[in-house]
Amino acid sequence: MRWVDLLRWLWSLCWGNRRADREMRCWIRLGLVLLLLNLRLFAEQVPRFEDGERICFVGDSITHGGAYHSYVYLYYLTRFPEREIRVWNRGISGNQASHVLRRFDEDIASVKPSVSTVMLGMNDVGRSLYEAEGNDEESKRNQQLALDRYIKNMRMLLVKFDAIGSETILITPSIYDQTADLPTHNHYGVNDGLGRCADFIRSMALKREDGLVDFYGLMGDLNVELQQEDPSATVVGPDRVHPQAGLGHFIMAYQFLKAQGVPRLVSKMVIDAESAVVAQNENCRVTDVEFACGVLSFSAHEFALPFPQSDSIKEALALVPFEQEMNQQILSVRNLPAGEYLLCIDDVEVGSWSAFRLAAGVNLAVNRNTPQYRQALRIQKLSEKQSALQSQLRSAAFVFYGSGLSESDINRDSREAVQAFLARKLKLHEGQSHYGYFKKNYEAYLELMVKEKQIGEEIEALHIELNTLNKPEPHRFSLRARQ
Repeated sequence: MRWVDLLRWLWSLCWGNRRADREMRCWIRLGLVLLLLNLRLFAEQVPRFEDGERICFVGDSITHGGAYHSYVYLYYLTRFPEREIRVWNRGISGNQASHVLRRFDEDIASVKPSVSTVMLGMNDVGRSLYEAEGNDEESKRNQQLALDRYIKNMRMLLVKFDAIGSETILITPSIYDQTADLPTHNHYGVNDGLGRCADFIRSMALKREDGLVDFYGLMGDLNVELQQEDPSATVVGPDRVHPQAGLGHFIMAYQFLKAQGVPRLVSKMVIDAESAVVAQNENCRVTDVEFACGVLSFSAHEFALPFPQSDSIKEALALVPFEQEMNQQILSVRNLPAGEYLLCIDDVEVGSWSAFRLAAGVNLAVNRNTPQYRQALRIQKLSEKQSALQSQLRSAAFVFYGSGLSESDINRDSREAVQAFLARKLKLHEGQSHYGYFKKNYEAYLELMVKEKQIGEEIEALHIELNTLNKPEPHRFSLRARQ
């Protein structure tokens, strides 16, 4: 039963059925109120990606950059190594929902996604329509028209996803920072417009029973907190639009994973040293426990790897509880004699802790000396390379679809024909401030068009390598008292 149908049924019981017992109606009304209060939570329950999923991340430049979804992919590579998923970046800089509609069949449907995430609005809202805090009536009419177009095109887009059998995860747009004390020109009111886009997305997710990830809400809340301390601070970036990779994009990835309800634990190992037995093991297998001559040793095969927390995301980690909620690799050893103990994994020293700390449990996920962490770093390096290659292809797509090349009747495989076509398009931008931007992208496209096949092959090779490298290995642990 859909939530909308359930609500109608409850409503009829409460107010449409005079024969119903009064006490029963009171209880149903209470349940209805509680349900209404929690509808947003129901909409936000996003299914996790399963083995074999084909996922398209659809959007504008914020998706085109590839950062937030590359963090999500890295999490899946390390936390669910038994699942092989494929991810396609389908963001294009400057896109609105209308642009995605035009490229849908060739760019999105062609890869047969089983799941598609959609985040649009930053360009649809019409930032140039917001110029002052007191917008005139004409500006307000144009702002409403832009919002109406967005709603209409998003509805049409969702119908297309339904037609190809792709599940959709709706994402509210990231914020425009109209409150930070920044030198960049402020299109005041844009974020309010994005808020209306976000309201529509939330309502559609509820109506359609799609998954919902709320970037807008979390980023707005964090921005308020930051600016109470520093008016120039922002979770976005200096241009007020594009979140920075290590801050805003990681916050977005955290929110995405939180909506999916991903597990807190990488693994958990609890060992009683006194009896040399395994008291608890979660997402791992612990064997061969020995405690002799003051040395505790055991073998462990964990079924996941820690998420590598590089320095680039340090600021984001101070704002969201990613480590506490999603990256816990717990080792707890009870009943050790008092003292300081050195932990070695495969004969490599990784750290030392007191018997008290070890009994309470230490989080090895943030220890950069462990073999597991070093393995995760190798995965991260390859994943970043794959993401960069995908971003190159999106830059080619920006020109292919944005210049009109995709709809032209010229020979797309002929470099000379494409060069002549783009030269004609470039002349239209002469004398304009963005001329250099288009010139640079058109020239880059001419180089990329002959490499697209090669880049695609490199991405496929990296996919195979990543799904081999991400398999956890068994390790030998030892704890000995420091002299």
